[in-house]
Amino acid sequence: MRSMVVKIGSSSVTRTTGPDPVVLTAALDAALSARSLGWSVVLISSGAVSSGSAYLARASEIAGSARLAAAVGQPFLMDIYRSVSDVSGRHVCQVLISESDLRSPRAMASVCSVLSECAAAGIVPIVNGNDVTDGQGSDNDGIAVGLAVAGGADRLLLLTDVAGVHGASDGAGAHLADLPAPDIRAVPTGRPGSGRGGMRSKLRAAELAAYNGIETHIAAARQAGVITACIKGEPVGTRIRPARDRFGADARWISGVAASHGSIVINRPAEDSIRAGASLFASGIKKVDGQFAGGDVIEVLTPSGRLVARGESKVSATLMNLIRAMRTDEIAIVLTAILDKFRCAAGPAGPAPAGTGAVWPADDGLRVPVSRALDIVSRHGYELTRRLALEVINLFPAATAEAMLDARADAGLAPLRERYSRLSSDLSFIDRQRLVVY
Repeated sequence: MRSMVVKIGSSSVTRTTGPDPVVLTAALDAALSARSLGWSVVLISSGAVSSGSAYLARASEIAGSARLAAAVGQPFLMDIYRSVSDVSGRHVCQVLISESDLRSPRAMASVCSVLSECAAAGIVPIVNGNDVTDGQGSDNDGIAVGLAVAGGADRLLLLTDVAGVHGASDGAGAHLADLPAPDIRAVPTGRPGSGRGGMRSKLRAAELAAYNGIETHIAAARQAGVITACIKGEPVGTRIRPARDRFGADARWISGVAASHGSIVINRPAEDSIRAGASLFASGIKKVDGQFAGGDVIEVLTPSGRLVARGESKVSATLMNLIRAMRTDEIAIVLTAILDKFRCAAGPAGPAPAGTGAVWPADDGLRVPVSRALDIVSRHGYELTRRLALEVINLFPAATAEAMLDARADAGLAPLRERYSRLSSDLSFIDRQRLVVY
């Protein structure tokens, strides 16, 4: 049996008075009927917040939070889906996915296991992001593509309030019946930044699906029979064809399931190097965006914005931004400066003792990026300095401990700097084992 993930956006499933039973009923009817066509459907339904907000506006004088609105609105959505399934004699279930689940391979494996059981039993799962626990609101487009990749879906259908992708951000451009994956980031969306929802979010999901071997359609939720038409292979909305074969199960977490927490731009030599199977090093990184931590999955882009790869970063965005595009000896200077600043910095209880202070290397011959990085480190507060120092120590724990224990008072941090200079030649920001190249 083939499978499809269908996501319906908030603007499509709700009206000013609450959930739209016509859209919800049509979607679930199609999902229930898909089994007779040899397909199983996972239905991702937004609309809890907007449904709850509409109810609270009518029934309460309290202006509730988005979290409260989500908690109130989710039962309204499920009541409609349940009533439709009861008439058909079929079954539905509810699955809520939190942002923390998108950071956990184990949690997502559990979700996929339940969804597989649903497909075997003929149960249609109704999935939604958990807006009660997700502080910035749920990214249902990200959840949709994550589930499609993790579960090996054959097709992804993103339903919205427009008939597909247009060549202009105001919808006035020509409708794009087909959109190649490498061209996605050139499509104007009218949504700068990394905000959730809207066409930008759907295009990012479609791009990720394409690079994981999944065909995606972006279409109008109110188009009659849109889900069934997509299952039958009829033209609906905008189609984004697969850009490559799907990855094996062991690579899918990084390739498309895990939420991306930032991005880096690399130069051409670095792109050629990782395509040849190498790790990604500091010298090839031109720009860092986002506030990711070590262990987070990030996107790897060309200067033109083309998606090259995704990988698990070994360092935080802050540290990466400090030492990107540097030589190994320059990286060592910055890393030891961070440790020296932490050793001498004022702690939370008060200032450092008189006569102490970070000792910086002489500025003779330092390149501008190194001098700039040292200046930034010198202005860091205690908490940020502490976090960076712990991150540096964790990168080279044995070398740091040995150098600190063996350090002579007259030598300062020079031995550690020499040690770091040697070790930094092997310091990759993303190891090749944790890097998936498209």
